[in-house]
Amino acid sequence: LGPSLMAFIGFFSWLAVLVSCIPSWPERIAFVFVSHAVAGLLNVQITLSHFSRPIFDTNKEGPRFGGDFYSRNVLASLDVACPTYLDWFHGGLQFQTLHHCYPRLGRQHLRKTEPLIASLCKKHSLPYTSKSFVECNMEVFNTLKDAARSAKKWSPLIYESMCAQG
Repeated sequence: LGPSLMAFIGFFSWLAVLVSCIPSWPERIAFVFVSHAVAGLLNVQITLSHFSRPIFDTNKEGPRFGGDFYSRNVLASLDVACPTYLDWFHGGLQFQTLHHCYPRLGRQHLRKTEPLIASLCKKHSLPYTSKSFVECNMEVFNTLKDAARSAKKWSPLIYESMCAQG
């Protein structure tokens, strides 16, 4: 058995033991659904905040990573602009730039600190990015579309294998 299969078996064995400790079947089912729903929301938040952002210093046209911790984290993060009443829903994760640059800053301080980081980025000509939920989704979609087009140009065989059906 390979390491991936062993990890898969280990996780589901642990999950089965954990769920078996819950007293009733309705509670077990509710736990599994709620835990997976929460994990799914977390996955969406992290995907929006990172997937479309540059992570390597290979973009010839756009801004270059300065090599320093702060610049890399500002360029590699995307904040999701939302009204204050949705802060509970995002749990502070909509402020990924702040989270990466100042990881010990409590989430109760993130919204009031956002203008400070935006002005600091402007002062040092760093592109601080904050977009709406819909705009973030569109950026991720366009990034994935561009990656697929690049794969098609790079190797038609790889592109065809990714689009295989059956």
